[in-house]
Amino acid sequence: MNGTMRMVENWQAVRDKIGRFGWAKAIVDAFRPDTDRWIANYADDASRVAGWGHHYFCDRCYAALIFDSNKPGEHRCSGCGELRIAQEADDAWSYMYRMSTCSQVFNAAVLHKLYGDRKYMAYIRRALAFLCDNYGRFEVRTPPRQEGRFTGCDLTDGVAVIWLLNGMELVKEEFTSSELEHYKHRFFIPEAEFLIEKVGVTPNIVCWMKAAAGMTGLFFGERIWCERAAEGEYGIKKKLADGLLPEGFWYEASMHYHFYCAEGMTYYLAFCKIYGYDFPEMEDGLLRMYRYPVHYAFANGEFPNPNDGWPLLKFGNYAQAYEWIRNVHDEPAFRYALSFCYDKHDEALPGANIGGSARLLFGRDWENERFDHLPSGSGLPERDSRHDPSIYFAMLRSGRSELFLKYGFVLRGHSHADIMNFELFFKDEVMSRDISNSGYGSDLFREWQRKTIAHNSVMIDRQTQPNRPTGRMLAFDEGGSACSVAADEVYPGYGFVRSMRLHPNRLEDLFEVMPAAGTDESEAHTIDWFFHCAGELSSNLPFAPCERPGSEDGYQLMLETAVCGTDADWEVRWELDDKRVTLRMQGCPGTSVYIFKGYEHRLDLVRWGVMARRVAGSAAFKAEYSWEETNE
Repeated sequence: MNGTMRMVENWQAVRDKIGRFGWAKAIVDAFRPDTDRWIANYADDASRVAGWGHHYFCDRCYAALIFDSNKPGEHRCSGCGELRIAQEADDAWSYMYRMSTCSQVFNAAVLHKLYGDRKYMAYIRRALAFLCDNYGRFEVRTPPRQEGRFTGCDLTDGVAVIWLLNGMELVKEEFTSSELEHYKHRFFIPEAEFLIEKVGVTPNIVCWMKAAAGMTGLFFGERIWCERAAEGEYGIKKKLADGLLPEGFWYEASMHYHFYCAEGMTYYLAFCKIYGYDFPEMEDGLLRMYRYPVHYAFANGEFPNPNDGWPLLKFGNYAQAYEWIRNVHDEPAFRYALSFCYDKHDEALPGANIGGSARLLFGRDWENERFDHLPSGSGLPERDSRHDPSIYFAMLRSGRSELFLKYGFVLRGHSHADIMNFELFFKDEVMSRDISNSGYGSDLFREWQRKTIAHNSVMIDRQTQPNRPTGRMLAFDEGGSACSVAADEVYPGYGFVRSMRLHPNRLEDLFEVMPAAGTDESEAHTIDWFFHCAGELSSNLPFAPCERPGSEDGYQLMLETAVCGTDADWEVRWELDDKRVTLRMQGCPGTSVYIFKGYEHRLDLVRWGVMARRVAGSAAFKAEYSWEETNE
């Protein structure tokens, strides 16, 4: 090891942290009993078939199943409480067990360094022996072209290898040279060969797999694996050149996949520093990736959530990643992100986010951290309106209100059919949010969450948007918190223009559905405009229960549908816990206004939506939203 740092520079400082800070002691008190139980009951079986993690969801309400490491055949829903009995759930359980085996190697290594109990090293050796003894015999059952060698998928193989190596790095001095040679030849080098040779998978997956192979090369002193991980059509350099856009966002256009892509390379970068390996392309790319979300987060630390990912994301979901990158390269933007990550005043409450092992090892107490004294250019958000033309995002800010708008596509993969969708934030919460999605194996994902109908956008002829066009910023007024954006051929022969101006307590919104040159505007189409919001809905319109206004592309999932026809201006209201949101739309002859409940990311969570329907060759929906606090 001839680098500039150790993974943990001072273990006594970590022990002192546990004695000084309640959150540090609580972290150990949380994961040490879990690791001790795991070690006491660890008993993997090579005959278990490992599967796809996205199958570990309830097939009734689509909530996640509860993983119990001692019950391989019992999969109870965290939402409705029902048991799921299915081979694919058993396979997914096996994946989770094997992944936990590898992550617990890291936890055991941390506990060994803190307390010196030999049971932790004994577990690490048992887990490594199991993998070495059975490598080449494991069976997996996953979607085609995603097969791995021992955890289920190729991606999860890479993740598991990284956590094994992170743990082994902490206790490397405990292994004999013959042990390391055995692990190297029986498991790690064959797995590195697999991870290097596997091609044609999702770009963020490639980055994890190559990072795992590069870390293997550094740990075992064979830097050829670092070169193979970096170079070539599927190497990290090419993936970053293709996928990391100029401002620093990952081109899959999802906050989740942005961070997920960065995470695996972050552990690799830590190894590069430990072992003195220079990889400037990856280091520069990662620093830009961690700076980017700071500027597009809402004021409470939550993120806009376009496209595939997971719901309700915020800085706290990525605390571990920010702790690791700050340990490698400290700067104000990363400390600012971490200041949002933890529940400072409620750390003793059940469910409070106090962090995990990364905060214990690398973190600090952020209670008194101040950022208002730092100069412009320090990397901190300046809370101005901004836009990123390379990924077709805009963020408007005015007073305590913020609006995120997505107006184009770079890639179809992981995208949702929701061009011109927006999210609306005021004071301390996202009032109208993108629900993102849950497990990819669910009908809810396929029939609702990815469809246009679940977003604040427009559908033509009851069909979800078929195309993924690039967008155009027609006008951007930073000082006036306004923009006008366009996209062509959203539907064959039809494009969209959306113009929005944000004020401290209201939003002006004009959505135009425009035929392209040569399109016959006299041909009438059914044009449906949607808006979804949290809270209880009310209106003075005389709504009457009705049949769903469509039978496919998500219409079949609308609940409690009611309709009112009107030519005049109209309005509806949503009452939240401490806010009221009012939508007013300018009247147009022949308008049908529908209200309905639509699903969020689970079947047991719904919210009220509004649909305005017109039948015409073109349409212009002119709306104004206003909001106010109601409990002051």
